[in-house]
Amino acid sequence: MGLTIVGCGYLGKALARQLQTRRPGLRLTLTTTRAERHGELADLADQLLLCDATDPSQLLKALRHNHTAVFCLAPGGDRQVNADGYRQTFVDSFRCLGSLLPGLPHLRQIIYTGSCSVYGDAEGDWVDESTAPAAGTGHGAVLLESERLLTAMGNSERRVCILRLAALHGPGRELDDRLKGLAGRDRTGDGRSFSNWVHVHDAAGALIAAMDGAWSGVVNVVNDEPIRMRDLVDRSLKRQLLDPVNWSGGPTLESGNGRRIRNDRLKALGYRLLHPMLDGQSGVLPVSQVP
Repeated sequence: MGLTIVGCGYLGKALARQLQTRRPGLRLTLTTTRAERHGELADLADQLLLCDATDPSQLLKALRHNHTAVFCLAPGGDRQVNADGYRQTFVDSFRCLGSLLPGLPHLRQIIYTGSCSVYGDAEGDWVDESTAPAAGTGHGAVLLESERLLTAMGNSERRVCILRLAALHGPGRELDDRLKGLAGRDRTGDGRSFSNWVHVHDAAGALIAAMDGAWSGVVNVVNDEPIRMRDLVDRSLKRQLLDPVNWSGGPTLESGNGRRIRNDRLKALGYRLLHPMLDGQSGVLPVSQVP
C-alpha cells in the first residue's frame, strides 16, 4: 500500500521531494493535470498519472491501490480564479471523491491542504482551530464547503485531516524579488492588515507528520510570526537598501486588520517548525493573494 498526492504544484512537488528522502520505501503515486509536467515529476514517483480529480475514472485509478491520499489542489493557470473556478477545483473534486469511497476500502487516510482564509477577518485578533470560520462569500465560502464535504467522509475506519495553510513562501517564491518592485511607490492604505506565512518545507513536513501521526480534524499550519503587511514590505525594502513604500492612508479594497493565527495545536501534535520566523530569504505570494 502507498500514498497518492493529488495535485503536484508548488507544495505537492515539495512533499514528493521530502518523501523521496525520508520515506524511500513508500510507493508514491503523483497526479497532474498537465502532460507537459511529466519530465519534472516522473523521477519523483513510482507512478505518475494525468488526473482531473473531478473525473471519477481518473481519480479512482489514482487512489485505488493506496491507503493514504493527500489533496494539494489548486486552480490551474496564473490568472486570478473566480469562485466558480474554485468550486470546480475543490467542491466538485471532493464530491467526486465521496462518490468513489465505497470502491476504495483500502483508503484509510485523507489529508487536505486548505487555507486559513476560512477564518475571514478577525480585526487583528488571534484565531485558532476552535474559532468559528467566517468565510463570507466567494473563495473562502467555497473552501469552507470543501472542508465540510471532507469532514463528513471521516469515520472509525478512515481519518480525515485538514491542514489550514498560511501563505506559502520558500524557494522560487522569494520575498525580496517579489516586493522590490514596490520600492518608492505610492500604495493605498496604511498596510495595517496582518498576514500569516509558512515555509513550503514546513508545510510539506507537517503533511508527513500528519501521515505518520494519524492526525485528524483541523490543524493550522503557520509560522510564529503574524506580520502586518506594511512591516513585511518595509522590512524587505530596507534589507535591499531600496526606497520605502509611501502608504497613503486612504481606503483600500480590503477592510479590517486581518487575523493572527495560532499554531498551538500544530506544536502540541509534535511538529517543530524549521522556519518559525520569516527571514531574509523567505518568499511570498502576490500581495493580493495573501490568505
